[in-house]
Amino acid sequence: MTERTKKILLLSVLGISLIVRLGAIARIDDPQNVPRSLAESDSQTYYVIADNLLDGIGYRYSAEEPPTAKRTPGYPVFIASVFKLFGRNFNAVRVAQCILEVISTYLVFTIGVLLFRNYSVGILASLAYALYPPAVISTTYIMSEALYTFLLLAFVITCLLGMKSRRYALFAASGMFFGAATLTRPGALPLPIALLIVAVVWKRDLWKGFLLLAMAFSLTMLPWVLRNQRDMGKPIVTSTLVGGNLYKGNHLPTQGAYFMSTDSLLTRELYALVESATETQRDSILQAEAVKMVMANKSETALLALKKIPRLWLNLGYGRKPSKKSLAVAGFHAILLLLGLYGFTQIRGESRYLSIVPVTTIVLSTIMYLAVAAEVRFVFPLIPILVCYSAYGLISMIRKT
Repeated sequence: MTERTKKILLLSVLGISLIVRLGAIARIDDPQNVPRSLAESDSQTYYVIADNLLDGIGYRYSAEEPPTAKRTPGYPVFIASVFKLFGRNFNAVRVAQCILEVISTYLVFTIGVLLFRNYSVGILASLAYALYPPAVISTTYIMSEALYTFLLLAFVITCLLGMKSRRYALFAASGMFFGAATLTRPGALPLPIALLIVAVVWKRDLWKGFLLLAMAFSLTMLPWVLRNQRDMGKPIVTSTLVGGNLYKGNHLPTQGAYFMSTDSLLTRELYALVESATETQRDSILQAEAVKMVMANKSETALLALKKIPRLWLNLGYGRKPSKKSLAVAGFHAILLLLGLYGFTQIRGESRYLSIVPVTTIVLSTIMYLAVAAEVRFVFPLIPILVCYSAYGLISMIRKT
């Protein structure tokens, strides 16, 4: 295959990624009508903060309410930036997300080539992500998936480049990208420490790079923590929704169902307690209650965590009949997981060594999500990492036949 052909193939994949996402955006009847579905029910919690930032009201839901830390600042700041440039136009946000998704498609290609030194793996993985229906659909939502996916992939690729070149600047950039990703969606907060531990135990020559990554990550998070100490009276690292998510996710009577509101699960006494509490007090109370529930029901909670795995990765196991879309997602994800696992077993040498980062990211994120009300959309940003291994697995199988 000539270099020209390779470039044409890559540009074609990127063009497909762009066209299908712009097509999805063009099908929206009323661009300003948000949310459009239950999947976007959290949208208002992001764009209202963005509006208030632009209006000089501050990081809060209204001028009458105190500052909030219910949402990490990454996505509201992203929306505010788009609004600042193009006016209060939700389609401008969607197009910006579309551009990020096209870049993410290219990053998937690059990760595939870096990991496996195989152009075909990169093309196949990026094509799979370009056409991945949940990623196409989520581009139309005023939700954090597109931004978080881009930042997470940027973290992975700069970290891989740092490992290959031993350039500390790349480790620092990786830490900053992961800090920005965590400030967008705190899905894998302990990852820098986990990577540092893995490096110390397995590849000791990398520990300085991963230490620098952890330091850069901490410095990126620091302004948000200091802001919360000043405005909220507590150095909150992520958000004040942690307690509610832990309580809901480990509520045994409802089996940690994400579609139940936290308040509907509280006892009358607990509801009265949190109703009169401040935002930070509510978070602390619910965190403490969640820990009590887990400690009092260790085996049942462990069993519930296992039940959440098919919910998280396959969108199945909620105690109700799955829809055709759920079954389609389940089937596609199952194929990706099986091919990805097979691909991982086939890698050797540098590919296995570099896999420290993507594999730890997928595994730790999964573990963290099992602690809350597991929802399939949580793993959508992990799919572009997984498809690289799935593509390698498929190509390995074809070669052996």
